[in-house]
Amino acid sequence: MPPQDDKSYIDELKKTLYSRTAPDVRTKRKLRFTAPSSGVKTDWEHPSEEDVRPKQLNTEYEDHSMSFFTKLVIISAVFCVIAVGIGAYLFFNGSNLISANNISIVISGPVSIPGGVPETFDITIQNKNNVALQLADMSVSFPTGATDPTNPGTPLTNSRKMIGDIPAGGTSHQSVSAIIFGEENLQKEIGVTLTYSVKGTTAVFTKTQSYDVLINSSPINVTVSSFKEISSGQEFDIKVDLKSNSQQVLRNVLLKADYPFGYSFLSSSLPALSGNASWKIGDIPAGGDRAVTIHGKLTGENSDLRAFHFTVGAIDPKDSKNIGTEYMAVEQDMTIQKPFISLDIAIDNDTASANHIGQFDSPEHVEIDWSNNLSVPISNLTITAKLTGSAYNKSDVEAGQGVFDSLNNQIVWNQQTNGEFGSVAAGDSGNVIFTITPKDLGVPNKQIVNPNLTFDVSVMGNRAQESNVTGVLSSAVTKNVRISSNVSLSGRVTRTVGPFVNTGPIPPKSEQATTYTIIWDVDNTANAVGNAEVTAALPAYVKWLKATSPAAEDVSYDGNSGIVTWNIGNVGTYTLSSSRRREAAFQVSITPSVTQVGQTPVLVNKSTLTATDNFTGTQLQSQQDNLTTRFSTDPAYQDGNEIVVH
Repeated sequence: MPPQDDKSYIDELKKTLYSRTAPDVRTKRKLRFTAPSSGVKTDWEHPSEEDVRPKQLNTEYEDHSMSFFTKLVIISAVFCVIAVGIGAYLFFNGSNLISANNISIVISGPVSIPGGVPETFDITIQNKNNVALQLADMSVSFPTGATDPTNPGTPLTNSRKMIGDIPAGGTSHQSVSAIIFGEENLQKEIGVTLTYSVKGTTAVFTKTQSYDVLINSSPINVTVSSFKEISSGQEFDIKVDLKSNSQQVLRNVLLKADYPFGYSFLSSSLPALSGNASWKIGDIPAGGDRAVTIHGKLTGENSDLRAFHFTVGAIDPKDSKNIGTEYMAVEQDMTIQKPFISLDIAIDNDTASANHIGQFDSPEHVEIDWSNNLSVPISNLTITAKLTGSAYNKSDVEAGQGVFDSLNNQIVWNQQTNGEFGSVAAGDSGNVIFTITPKDLGVPNKQIVNPNLTFDVSVMGNRAQESNVTGVLSSAVTKNVRISSNVSLSGRVTRTVGPFVNTGPIPPKSEQATTYTIIWDVDNTANAVGNAEVTAALPAYVKWLKATSPAAEDVSYDGNSGIVTWNIGNVGTYTLSSSRRREAAFQVSITPSVTQVGQTPVLVNKSTLTATDNFTGTQLQSQQDNLTTRFSTDPAYQDGNEIVVH
């Protein structure tokens, strides 16, 4: 048993602990533990009073106790972390509450579809969670090239349906329809997104699912026909055939072309839109077809590979020049090759690539130069020149050594007409010639406007390959001749006819004034002309009387230079004997000198008409000789009336 003193010490300690007036032992704390000065005891002897007295404990013991409030905060934080972790686990693993993994979206429909045919896709949404999905909203995204079945011309990019609530374990059945266009064997993706919320939270959750379909046939077949190889600078055609495979009418179809570098558009069978690279095809019925032929030329270096890209689709409702729904795209590759047999055409020694300018009734001498560019001989060389144009007349062709086939409007040179064409050695060259005269074949009821001649020259020959298989070679070149219009200026002098009243003696007398009317006429033939103007100088002894007619014509006089100017402007086609003929008159006066007695004085010096041909762009000119006092076109004229007398 412990000693009695020890027992009384314990009783006193208890009184101190439970006393309201006892000192707070925590008021004095050490910042660091202080080791006792003595060593560890080795026996179980009772401690001394000094070792256990309260005063010693109050000054030596370090208090590490924690307040009740601090403990409560720590316990609450730990509980919150555990609760959040359990909630997250339950949500994402679907044990008790809700999980996106417990929502099933199944899309049913054909996995392979023909392009351009309406298709329906069934969508089943199943909620396997233990709570309901609230305010469910389904959005379906369609691939590029989809259109609305109720309006096939309208692109369809997204379809949205409000489903509402889906109860726990419940199922919602939905369906969507679309027409999907695309190239054959092209994979397309349909996407479904479900947006929903759950009770007790304002958060919005999503679930997505995709579905792939294969386009097993295009709604339209696009076939491009042209050469695989072409000579640089040679004109050629590209034919684009469109055939509908759709069971529906393909509406507002647009064809667009992407030309390669070096290509020059010249014309097309269907009018091209701005930029000459798109064509409005319009509607194509089920099974119907359309075609567009594009004419142009391609320039480049030998062996260059160029690609033409064509796209067909429905016109974009927001931009009529672009495709909104693409149906199909194809490419056509073409290689530029040096011509195997080169051809050049010179017309009256003009070898320029631009259009040659000719005139009616003036013979055109045409020379066709050919050359074998191969390193092997060519056999059976044949050159054919096809003749066309509104100024072409069969009766005005001289074929030279060739044979003129008037039925087919062509001249042919071959080994029968030119013996050396039987076998042309590598590098050989030569030429053939012919002559043609443009004619104005217009009649009053069928006049020629913008007359021209066209020479389409082609050459063919055979090349022996290493395997002794004959290869057919060909080349072609075209030359155009534009025929200028004929404008003419004529002038006359009158006394008793015309817009003015003339006075003075006839024949004219020296030192007495006599007036005359000067009339200019301008006529034109096949092409409209512009910037037309007539100028002439009056002799110093002739006086300008300021009278002109008609008032609409711009006739003026410069007193310093003595020049009369008629500013005509535009002149229409085929004006002779028609209301389109241009005419102007003005009045002059002459007072002959005694030195002019016995003479026929000049009233107007040589007159010159200048104009620009609007079709050919050439400058045209016509002249009228001096006009004198001889007014022979006047009905009152008699011989001798023009000679000055005393």
